[in-house]
Amino acid sequence: SSARTTRTMVVTSSKPIAEAKNYNGKAFPLTYRPKEEGMGAFQLSEWIANNKEAVKKSVQEHGAVLFRGFDLRSPEEQATVIMSLGLKPMPYVGGAAVRNKVVGDLIMTTNESPPQEPIPFHHEMAQCPDPPSHLAFMCSIPAQSGGATPILRSNAVYEFLNKKHPAFCAKMEKLGVRYVRVMPGEDDAKSAIGRSWRNTFNAKTKGEAEEAMKKLGTTWEWLENGCVKTTTSTVPAIRTDERTGQKIFFNSVVAAFTGWVDSRNDPTKAVLLGDGSAVDADALKDVAAFMEKEKVSFAWEKGDVLVVDNWVTMHSRQPFEGPRKVLASVFRGDDADAKDRPAHAILTSGDKIPLVGLGMWKIPKEACPKVVVDAIKAGYRCFDNACDYGNEVEVGKGISDALKSGIITREKLWITSKLWNTYHAKEHVKMACLKTLKDLNLKYLDLYLIHFPIAQKYVPIEKRYPPEWSYDPEEKKEFTESIVQVPVPIAETWAAMEELVSEGLVRNIGVANFNCALLRELMKTAKIKPVVNQVELHPYLTQPKLVRFCRRNGIHMTGFSNLGAPSYVELGMATKADFVLDQKCVVEIAKAKSRTPAQVVLRWHLQRGTSIIPKTTKEHRLKENIGLFDFSLTKEEMEKVSALNIHRRFNDPGVFADIPIYD
Repeated sequence: SSARTTRTMVVTSSKPIAEAKNYNGKAFPLTYRPKEEGMGAFQLSEWIANNKEAVKKSVQEHGAVLFRGFDLRSPEEQATVIMSLGLKPMPYVGGAAVRNKVVGDLIMTTNESPPQEPIPFHHEMAQCPDPPSHLAFMCSIPAQSGGATPILRSNAVYEFLNKKHPAFCAKMEKLGVRYVRVMPGEDDAKSAIGRSWRNTFNAKTKGEAEEAMKKLGTTWEWLENGCVKTTTSTVPAIRTDERTGQKIFFNSVVAAFTGWVDSRNDPTKAVLLGDGSAVDADALKDVAAFMEKEKVSFAWEKGDVLVVDNWVTMHSRQPFEGPRKVLASVFRGDDADAKDRPAHAILTSGDKIPLVGLGMWKIPKEACPKVVVDAIKAGYRCFDNACDYGNEVEVGKGISDALKSGIITREKLWITSKLWNTYHAKEHVKMACLKTLKDLNLKYLDLYLIHFPIAQKYVPIEKRYPPEWSYDPEEKKEFTESIVQVPVPIAETWAAMEELVSEGLVRNIGVANFNCALLRELMKTAKIKPVVNQVELHPYLTQPKLVRFCRRNGIHMTGFSNLGAPSYVELGMATKADFVLDQKCVVEIAKAKSRTPAQVVLRWHLQRGTSIIPKTTKEHRLKENIGLFDFSLTKEEMEKVSALNIHRRFNDPGVFADIPIYD
């Protein structure tokens, strides 16, 4: 193929892990590793998205696929990888384990039962009428010892049971099983099955829980201590995988019979056959022993992602010592909306921020409506705005025009705006947000950022809007002397930002122009973690320590001024000698790939794991700036561009306003 369409092979199916077993010539699990060191969430998720049908087929045929050796620093990055498979997340309703949300509704903790307790083999939520099709496990912190998540092919268990105990196997297949469990009123973290009925059924009251149980076909008995004894409807114990015709031991029978034990539950009474009769204890003990013998158990490594076909593979958990953080997602079938979704990163809230947006800074008011519509037609879904840009009314007109014409829906757009420095006091934050929403003609923002970690004296909207930097521009003062700062703590501003989320005016909140120290201080008191830090990023200002800190803490980074100097020349803050696009290595890479220098630099940003918001008013540039997904840079090319770093900052309040925030 031509240089223009050649794509670096990011992933290779490598030699199986040492613990893997072979079933019918296929490794269990199949292992994928990066072709080059340093491959992160963006490149892995891009590769999976482009090959998702083949990857899902591998998951089915092999039973499980392990992605190992990729540079995944946070649960948010792991979520981005998992969601690129195009599977549809499902709510964890009906499961027995205590779990906590980590990334929106997408990623949760695995069973939080005590570390000394093993969790027996089971298919996830097999006791529910409509269990998941796929699971994903993600390791953030491997245990000091133990803590593996052993896996086992379910058809092998069926074959063993049918051969050793054919009569009981036939009975299970004919009658199905029912699961009996007593649930507490509040989560009991000391128990492997301590999930409360409130959490299990997503209910606040007994009435709501009863409605949920009715839908599931579960019967119940309320007990005096606030607990409820539940008995599921009859569910299959032996199923047939319709894709292959294989019979599978699809249930949680062994897990319930050997592991559903706590102060409320007797495991020997946790499973009944569908007619209410007892299960064969000896047969189940034999099955448990077979499972122990045939399991595949491997030590987790930080960054591992294991995708499991829940119709093929059972899983369990070994006891462990030391901290352990293995997270999980559950899915049911394919997500029909995934194919129309632009390349994105997943934030802590679970929302998906597009990786390429259009920056609206310095775009003339009269040009905004057409630029917005043209950008949407070119594939843009993210628009980066701010009160200080002075063009939100015109941007709002463009958004309204696009919505009215039917070329896009509001739900598919990502609209960002920013809180200006004069509105940091808690009583002014909501007012500023409402003004932005009115100007943009929107009911909510997808993302609202604190524009600078600088609080200035309040300027009423009716007096001047946008307020800009000077408190009173008509005063005959030097510019730096006209800026009046006030002592408003960031924590006060942030608490008011959090209220915007509670009120539904804003879906996500973040910051801009914050360094590591400011982020650390903010996170000490924040109830909602900042999901984004938007800062100046380009090859002359790579900020590797800040990027690393944010990635480690699950704070997504968006870079502005992605190409460096061009936006600042007309402001007298840069010269043409500062143009990174003229650098020899950039020009040479662009020529070799039949790309423009700008596309090379923009692709460099994406492969670092940061999103971008380049600005333009020209249609051909709009298409050029988003045409970044059919080529890639090698590790060596990435290093050459990164080596251009000279710590050159063009947008520095310490220079133009004499308010240093980076020093």
